[in-house]
Amino acid sequence: MKIQNLLSNINYSNFIYRIEKLKAHGVGESPLFIGTELRGLNNAEIHRLEKQGNICTNWDLIRVVTDFTCGQLWANMFIGSVVLGNFSGRTSGASAESTSGTSAESTSGASADNILIDEESGTSYPRGIFRSTIENSHIGSDCAIHSCPGISRTLVVRNSLLANSSTSTALDTAGGVFYGNGTEIPVGVETGGREIALYADLSLELAEYLLRNPGINKIRKHYALHLREYLEKIRFSWTIVDKHSKVLDTGHIHNSYLGPYSRLDAADEIRNSCIFSTAEDPSRVTNSSVVRNSIIQDGVHITDAAIIQNSMLFEHSHAEHHGKIVDSIIGPNSGVSKGEITSCFLGPFVGFHHQSLLIAAFWPGGRGNVGYGANIGSNHTSRMPDQECWSGEGMFFGLGCAVKYPANFMEAPYSIIAAGVKTLPQKLRFPFSLINEPEGYYQEVPPGYNNLIPAWGLSSNLYALKRNESKYRERNRAHRNIFDFRLFKDEILDYMRNALELLKNIDEPKTIYLPDDIPGTGTNMLTEENRIRAIDAYEFFLRFARYEKLKRQLDQQNAGELLSGCENKEEVTGSLRAYMDMLPEIIRRTESSRSRDIRRGEAIIPDYRLTHPSVEEDKFVQQVREEIGRELRETEALLANLSRL
Repeated sequence: MKIQNLLSNINYSNFIYRIEKLKAHGVGESPLFIGTELRGLNNAEIHRLEKQGNICTNWDLIRVVTDFTCGQLWANMFIGSVVLGNFSGRTSGASAESTSGTSAESTSGASADNILIDEESGTSYPRGIFRSTIENSHIGSDCAIHSCPGISRTLVVRNSLLANSSTSTALDTAGGVFYGNGTEIPVGVETGGREIALYADLSLELAEYLLRNPGINKIRKHYALHLREYLEKIRFSWTIVDKHSKVLDTGHIHNSYLGPYSRLDAADEIRNSCIFSTAEDPSRVTNSSVVRNSIIQDGVHITDAAIIQNSMLFEHSHAEHHGKIVDSIIGPNSGVSKGEITSCFLGPFVGFHHQSLLIAAFWPGGRGNVGYGANIGSNHTSRMPDQECWSGEGMFFGLGCAVKYPANFMEAPYSIIAAGVKTLPQKLRFPFSLINEPEGYYQEVPPGYNNLIPAWGLSSNLYALKRNESKYRERNRAHRNIFDFRLFKDEILDYMRNALELLKNIDEPKTIYLPDDIPGTGTNMLTEENRIRAIDAYEFFLRFARYEKLKRQLDQQNAGELLSGCENKEEVTGSLRAYMDMLPEIIRRTESSRSRDIRRGEAIIPDYRLTHPSVEEDKFVQQVREEIGRELRETEALLANLSRL
């Protein structure tokens, strides 16, 4: 069963491994110093600490590592049970955390003079604890804690920096702390019906599968059981600041986990959340941003007063400039800036960089764009906010467009809703389409209908399609998720075949077609000219994709073995020759779509040529020429080899 395969990742969770290691301490041991002997303070140490301005409600409750020294603790208050490491910058194996089961790494560089340097700001912080309040917390070796008004029930792992920041864990931890895991959110339908419970190791594929199969009891039961097991494994009773983290000027961190090398700088609040991070892909929350009841994966940047609530941001996504994300899942490499996203599932590479609105959208394919002023959120019928929008892969919502719900563009990937267009509720089934305002007024066309141009991206906008295909491949920074960057994937080819059949299956030619004439056109009109052009475009690229796939198979397999299974070997070589004939057309269409922009720009802007490259100078056009030239040479060589078999 597919759900069982998708759930198998519980056995390979780094987060579970980390929490279980911390929980593995024996009676009297600290989670930070497993297998390490701890001792109380002697009278001389207490006297010196008090002389250095430290206050404690009960010195008998303070435990330290065996090689603890007092020199790095000044003007602090200690409350309750506190465990302290060695802050000399030269920790030995006996005093360092052993959460990995081995002796701790020794510090280097700045540790020689007992200074922890924040490389980003260039500020130096002496290791130790200064002018802070530490309550019922464990502070790892070689940390630097400065002017923190309250560090309460927190594990601060080695080599971490906290300055002018506060942390806490809920006093009533009978139920444990789950760090935002288990938070249930309504995706698509705000009123419920497509809910999903988040957890740290949720994959994009599993999330899409669950959201596509609401109400199937067998799937829900498997997931609920899996989630219960997961939550039990990560249940703990501490806020955790993991090794090499830097927390500066942050208002409050509560019931949360900060992964290694994470950076919080002037964040307002982190509450009931996980922020994962690694040395290679550090995560950052900065500049008055807020994260509540959320899961943040590696390499995520949240800045400039962004608000994240009840959401999950996958690796290398970002939110900035007052962006607001609520009850949503944001896929890898996607970004939100200035606008609002509520109850959405966004796949990878969605660009959302302006003041716009996206509510109740199910967009698993991602790879699209939301323009300034776009209003994609008409989910309220005045009776209930229970409508949703299904967006196809690569959708482009133009400036100021407005999409009325319900809307389903899932079978219309890489389609564009032009600037200022208002769409009525509809289901569109034509990939690579353009929805624009009507070219004229026709008596038979109902009010509010727009002009549909199927396959417009293939016939008139190939430059953008090819550039996006290349751009996503080059900009991908995800490690947990693997993507198919090809434009002509099997699913999209199926949509193209279905669209082609719909366009051909008409009773008789007309000047204008409406939904009753051609199903799948949504609430739009279609002209005969655009129908014919779309048929040509779909047929051309379906043939091209078939030949391209054959060539790829011959590249990957032994050509002789592949040909031996063919009844007609001439058909294979004929297909390759046809493929070679079509490749120059890809260059021509790419150049043609770019030329249109340049001609228009030159007619309007007097110095356009001085500020824009010509088609011949365009770097992406040059890249396409190089790629097609290479493909021609490879295919020609392949034909030569096949002729000798």
